[in-house]
Formats: sequence, structure tokens, C-alpha cells
Amino acid sequence: MKNIMTIILAALCMLFAGQALAQVEVRVQPIRKEFLLGENVSLQVRIDNHTDREVNFVNIPGRSWLHFTVTRSGESNPISPALIPNFPKLTVPAGSSRSVTANLRPYFSLNRDGSYKVTATVRMPDMQTTYSSNRASFVLANGGTMKTFTVQSRGERLNMHLRILRVGEKDCLFGQVVNADSRSVMGACYMGQFLNFMQPRIVLDSAQNMHVLCQSTPEYFTYSKMDNRGNRRDYKVMKRTGGPVELVSSGGAIRVIGLMPYTRPTSTSEGVIHSTSDRPNR
Repeated sequence: MKNIMTIILAALCMLFAGQALAQVEVRVQPIRKEFLLGENVSLQVRIDNHTDREVNFVNIPGRSWLHFTVTRSGESNPISPALIPNFPKLTVPAGSSRSVTANLRPYFSLNRDGSYKVTATVRMPDMQTTYSSNRASFVLANGGTMKTFTVQSRGERLNMHLRILRVGEKDCLFGQVVNADSRSVMGACYMGQFLNFMQPRIVLDSAQNMHVLCQSTPEYFTYSKMDNRGNRRDYKVMKRTGGPVELVSSGGAIRVIGLMPYTRPTSTSEGVIHSTSDRPNR
């Protein structure tokens, strides 16, 4: 009897040891807590491999090695994904970590404001064992409208908005394109941190690009451009050269007056800024 118990205990120890070696830890973190409706909802997924061998995460037809569960506050059921993700294969060496950047917007219908939670789940190479992450929170909001242009494009009537949204402790400007008839949001993008020392300069060019120039710190300005699909096409941090600061249309082109592009020094020196050039979702 004693020998049988010894064998059982040894088997249990081997089982638990195997389970410990098979552990994979998953953490998910949105790049920020607040997003404008129509923006890419970007997040980081960190995978820690606590096993003694490398793990190769791969997709098989109809199944991705990484998928997400998204819920909206006040609703009991998760949001049904519109597409199956197809992330590149990932190798995580033994005892190491790897991170993946993902955007939820292509896979889920995130067209309503509110509070959301997301969980990331990885599927091990056996396609049976899974590990899930923490539940991370983010908010989708519509912000306030500062300027709207209405244009016709591809047979559609579009509203191109410049909106302001509080992100953390800072006011930020976003461009957003909405179908004027269906009211569906087609796209949105971050356009700059906004310091209320100067009203933003906003110009629509002949190609239906919205140009925005705003003051982002006492010294620095942000110039950005969005097309009529909600995609950002240009983004520059700029510094005063002297004289008035303006955004003007000249000869069919949009020009910035009184500023020059700012290039961050390669070495750590005084005057290096991090609040405007390091913004997420550029």
C-alpha cells in the first residue's frame, strides 16, 4: 500500500511539474484609455514563456493563434468578431517574452461610444491549450466638434470633423470622417495635442485633405493632414522661426508660415520634448 501511494504521489508531482513548465502568461494593455470613435484601437499583447522550451505560435485555416474577446459595458454578451485575425507566426524562446501590437478595429464593430473591456487569448501549438490575459479597459467617445466640412466623394456625402477629446490629462485634436447620410464613422486619426493659447488653423484643400495646425506646448506646434477616409497623411512637430504663425493656401498648396520642422536631437539635451512627437496612433 505504501509503495502504491509513493507511486501515486510521484505521478502527481510529475503532472504538476509538467503543468508548471507549460505555463504561458499573457498581458494586454491598450496604448491609452481613451479613443475617438473611428480610430484604430491599438493595444500591446505581451507573452511570457515560462517553459523550458521555445513556443512557436502559428495559425491554421479558420483559427488564429491569437484572438480577442471584447465586451461593452451594460451588455452581457461579447461583441461578435467580424473577421478572424491572421497574425504572423511568433516564436517565444524559453524563459523569454515577446510583444505583439494589434488593432481591434478591423475585427470588431466598434461604432458606439461607451466603456469596453478586452481579453487576449493565445492558442498553443497543439491548437487545444489556451491561455487568456487580464481584462483591460478602454473608452470610445465622440468628443466635441471644433470644425466640420461637408464634401462629396465617390457618390457619398461626407462630414469631415475636427474634434477635441480629453486624453488622460491633455486636450487632443482628432480628425474624423462620417457618412453624412448613414452617420456611420468611416475613420478617424490623432492630429495633435492642443494647448489653448492659439485657435487651431484648419484648411481643406482641393483634394479634400483637412490640414490642421495647432499649438501643442508653449514652444512647439503640430501640423497634420487627414484625407477624406479618415487616414492621417502627414504629421510634423514644428518650432517658431519668428513672426505670425499661419496656415495658408497658396497656388493650390497649403503652407505653414512662421514655423519650421523640429528635429529631435540625437543626444539627450535640454529642449527635447516628448509630449507632441511621441503621441500614439500617429
